[in-house]
Amino acid sequence: MGNLKKDSLSLVETVALSAAVMAPSVSMALNVSLITGLAGYSVTIIFLISVVITFCVSATIIKFNQMFSTSGSLYKFTEYGLGKKVALVSGWALFLAYFTLVVGVSAALGSYLSSLLSTLHIHVNWLPISLFLSLVMWVLAYRDMNVSTRVMLALEGVSISLILILAGVIFFKTGLHGLSWAPLGFGSNNFSAIAQGVVMGLLSFAGFECASALGEETRNPKKMIPLVICGTIAGIAIFFLISSYSQVIGYGVTTKGIKALSNSAMPLSNLADKFVSKQYAFLVVLAITMSLFSCVIGCVCTGSRILLSMSRDGNLHKSLSNIHVRFKTPHVSVNTMMIASLLIQISFYIFTRGDGKDLYDDSAYVTALSMLVAYMFVNASGIVYFYKNKIWKMYQLIIPAVAIVAMLYTAYSNIYPVPPYPMNLAPYITIGFIIAMLIVSRITKHDANLQNIDHIEQEMGYGPYD
Repeated sequence: MGNLKKDSLSLVETVALSAAVMAPSVSMALNVSLITGLAGYSVTIIFLISVVITFCVSATIIKFNQMFSTSGSLYKFTEYGLGKKVALVSGWALFLAYFTLVVGVSAALGSYLSSLLSTLHIHVNWLPISLFLSLVMWVLAYRDMNVSTRVMLALEGVSISLILILAGVIFFKTGLHGLSWAPLGFGSNNFSAIAQGVVMGLLSFAGFECASALGEETRNPKKMIPLVICGTIAGIAIFFLISSYSQVIGYGVTTKGIKALSNSAMPLSNLADKFVSKQYAFLVVLAITMSLFSCVIGCVCTGSRILLSMSRDGNLHKSLSNIHVRFKTPHVSVNTMMIASLLIQISFYIFTRGDGKDLYDDSAYVTALSMLVAYMFVNASGIVYFYKNKIWKMYQLIIPAVAIVAMLYTAYSNIYPVPPYPMNLAPYITIGFIIAMLIVSRITKHDANLQNIDHIEQEMGYGPYD
């Protein structure tokens, strides 16, 4: 079985995982056009609403991280307030979010690199590119976590810098006459359209809590991880607001401009070509490709640790809790995620002949809804646990209550009125997957390995409420 490598990750390496999983460059490259298609030019206000909801959601998660150090992330936090059965539902929802990110972002990576190569007159289909790079990312996630985080931080740092420079050039060239308050308003959108856009906005923040899965590997985790979560949300929120606004302004706050942005598969590349040069557009696409690469590694690292934690608790086959003797990583869980991802990508291409970007778009709605489920459960757990143990006063419990109400309304608005295809399939896929995995958990259930159980009870002096 073994244990993860204790105190092996520094502050910088923990930040690197959070930045890689949230993949802000990828969100600006892929999600802005999706939001524009749902809510027109009201992109920046949607990101602003998403920031507020994310901070409300994060308050409970930050508090749990100040108290407990675990590799189980929201899965374990849900257990402390709502019990093991509800925690298992939350755990599978959270895993589904990370797994669909692995699948979708891997496919988008193949698509982006295929487009990049085509500018050099090298024409390769996205699938073989995605499969080859998936093998490379598999190796990095399989090996020492320190190696993976250093790679992720370098790649994401370069891509963010290039996009911010592009935003600065757009602001400079459009001048004051080109600026507009429109992206900060609701326009003619109804609540349903705004809520659908907010789901995509929240998708852009998905994974902000991923550092919670490093509780056993981060130095001084009860101080470091809350700091990383709060700082990462704040920093990336500013980046989202600047970049999303610059894209709308760059395309123009007109019917023609908004239609062009919503239909663009590579909006940042198009803007770079228009405002800077073809060479810079090439660099931007290359940077986004690197961000996609690091995002997949981060999601595999996080998702595999959730599987590890569920297996340790006896809710999955015990082999998934095995730790590599040399690298101290959950290698069996990593292998399981990557094999499943490869099979889905191959199947998608065989049956649809679709582009990798299409697979990302289709899976994005499942990612968002499953993440909402996990966030709602952990906030409900926080209300129960903090109230029962007199940790928070009544007025402090308003924050997670507001977060739950906001997420419930957002989820409901993406179910009714029935959204267009393939968004309409997301609730059924999410529910079907969770039910199927609960059955798998039931079949493979075994006695928890008490020697490898999370060390929370020993550190805190008491166990979770069940």
